[in-house]
Amino acid sequence: MALGIKKVSIFTITFSAIVTWIGFYSWRIMFNNFAVEVFNASPTDVGMIQATREIPGLLAFGVGALALYFTESRITSISIVAIGLGLIMCGLSSSILMLGLATVLMSFGFHYFEPTNTSQLLALAGNKNVGKTQGRLNSYESMAGLAGAGLILLLTLFLDFRATFYIIGTAVMGIGLYLMFALPPNRGKSEKRKVRIKKKYWLYYTLSFLRGCRRHIFTTFAIFLLVKNHGLDITVIATVMLANNFITIFTNRYLGHLSDRIGERAVLVGCSLILVFIFSGYAYVTFLPILIALYLVDNVLFGSSIALKSYLSKISTPEDLTGCLSFGMTANHITAIIIPVIGGMAWITFGYKATFIAGAAIVFIDMLFAFKVPRKEVLQPEMQGDSHD
Repeated sequence: MALGIKKVSIFTITFSAIVTWIGFYSWRIMFNNFAVEVFNASPTDVGMIQATREIPGLLAFGVGALALYFTESRITSISIVAIGLGLIMCGLSSSILMLGLATVLMSFGFHYFEPTNTSQLLALAGNKNVGKTQGRLNSYESMAGLAGAGLILLLTLFLDFRATFYIIGTAVMGIGLYLMFALPPNRGKSEKRKVRIKKKYWLYYTLSFLRGCRRHIFTTFAIFLLVKNHGLDITVIATVMLANNFITIFTNRYLGHLSDRIGERAVLVGCSLILVFIFSGYAYVTFLPILIALYLVDNVLFGSSIALKSYLSKISTPEDLTGCLSFGMTANHITAIIIPVIGGMAWITFGYKATFIAGAAIVFIDMLFAFKVPRKEVLQPEMQGDSHD
């Protein structure tokens, strides 16, 4: 039985994801304005905090080691508790240093939650519908982001940032504590695990690495550009996030369906091609409505990760899945420590254009490697042949 998770349902996986993403989006929406308005953060300050935030992602290979001793359901619930506690500590921060430390704790929870929850989902999904199943979950995550953005928009009308961090963090941590005791084991006693990196997964790790480079530039500097250069306040940022998550409720489902229909390679290559133009737009466009539109399209294309995980699920064995996802997240974060710092320094030295032009070049390289993913009609027979390796 694949991962022995008949007792853990799609509903449980979805509910856990919703709670996690409400917590993460709450941090994401408030962070830039909180850092700038409360601590007068500079681009270098933001880059340093974003760099330290990615340390847990770099250490995500530890999920594979934890999975030797703990079930995926237990790891996910502990991770949710860490996210809630990190949010509370953000509200308690009295300096940039404390805000960075609180962010790291929140980030540990988020980065250890993702591979374990995804592993459970892929194990339950059939190979023919793996994209559709992921798309549905991602849509619910977008709904969670929508709820988080609406919650921030509402709470910050009456409360300051600190009180908002306290309220949301306490709720997330409480749910995580409940799940620690409520979730049943999701693995058979006889199931054996090993921590190992196999050569056959090299392309998945390479694409994860390149997509991580692109993601770190986007998540660190796209919103910061809107706040620092165009003066957008928390109300406008929250509204943009609301629009983003409303749109991705539908586009995530479509990308999942598209991955099943035309194949993973077509989705990955097509999305990378579009991103080359989007990053170039960040560099050269100054008209604010277009920049916001580009931001929304970029967020839509984050859904192409569905195709990459679908590709992995078709070439991996059940016992390798959690380990591969955790090593893939580590590959995704290898440059996380240096890209935000270098990007911030490049912004100050050469201007913001240099940061986004570098992003366009990275996306172009990612597109070239995406061409190496087998076509749909080739991948399916390979998947069947490798299923018992």
